[in-house]
Amino acid sequence: MKTIMYLHAGAEMYGSDKVLLQLVTGLDKKQFKPIVVLPEHGPLEKALETNDIQTEVVAYPILRRKYFNPKGIFNYASGYFKAGKVLANLAIKYHVDLIHVNTLAVLEGITLKKRIKKPLIWHVHEILLSPKFMWKLTAYLSAKYADKIVVVSNATGEHLKRAGYSKKNQIVTIYNGINVNKRLDNSDFRQEFNIPKDAFVFGHIGRINAWKGQEDFLKASLKLMPDYPKMHIIFSGNAFKGEEWREDRLKGEITNSGFANRIHYLGYQKNISKVFSTINVFVTSSTRPDPFPMVTLEAMANCKPIISYNHGGPSELIVDGETGYLVNANEISSLSLAFKKMLDDKNIVVKFGKKGKQRVILHFSEKIFINRFSLFYENILKG
Repeated sequence: MKTIMYLHAGAEMYGSDKVLLQLVTGLDKKQFKPIVVLPEHGPLEKALETNDIQTEVVAYPILRRKYFNPKGIFNYASGYFKAGKVLANLAIKYHVDLIHVNTLAVLEGITLKKRIKKPLIWHVHEILLSPKFMWKLTAYLSAKYADKIVVVSNATGEHLKRAGYSKKNQIVTIYNGINVNKRLDNSDFRQEFNIPKDAFVFGHIGRINAWKGQEDFLKASLKLMPDYPKMHIIFSGNAFKGEEWREDRLKGEITNSGFANRIHYLGYQKNISKVFSTINVFVTSSTRPDPFPMVTLEAMANCKPIISYNHGGPSELIVDGETGYLVNANEISSLSLAFKKMLDDKNIVVKFGKKGKQRVILHFSEKIFINRFSLFYENILKG
């Protein structure tokens, strides 16, 4: 049995958090023993412990914008080197054979690799566009110190390669996967949020940040609401700690839209299946290329057609005109036109939804994901 230490960037239950949980719980425990290290307490920690995954919490700093100033740099460096000793002691304690760093925001794997002399895998879930120096820095560090870089989509890998630091065959694409189970609970949020049963609902689910595109979604929707009285939209998700102002701004825009009774802010919802039961169509309108949005995969698994900007991971997930619509990136009018097509033809909503679920089963299942990673680990550990 080989022990793998995972270093992650948080303890919530969004995309990369769910991917990590799925991976470590799905591995064959006769082959691999996962040790997950988190920088804070939270829902992910509880979920890991519920699944009998050894979990440790070490307060190491995560590379975020708050550190991009003289005081922040000092605080980051201080926390980084302090945590490095703790992580090394844990790795020695658990006889770690392999380090798996989950996301570019975690740099602690570099010093850990130097201290324990074990191979390092860097699992990249991001496409960093700005600030440009951060893209260059993380691309350089991952290329220099990782034995292999696993990316969640070809788009993610191509973006890293453009930085010019990666070695030949260093970058490997392993698509995320999802378990498509028969749903036992088909309840929804319609009654709770006063959404009529016959309403046609578009849904946007995801972290409220600078680029997930909630404002584009809202603008595209408002173009159609005057002509489609049964059209409703929902937002589900919250902001990072310290960025709650983004939620307040979105709520203010909803209030001032003139259609506040048909626009519903659900906040973060633990029961994501209930959100999918509420909507007819899932919309992802990230203004920057989204590497591989797990929530889009979840929507497809729930038989929801997808409308997405045509860049990043969604371009590899969605088959335009078969499982949804891919539209020109950052064009509100194109997004709105795709909404209209769904509103005008309810048959394609059902058709696209069914084909989307079939595509997930064939190409993006949890079994395929786990098998690919297991084989990948075996090859790395064999040298």
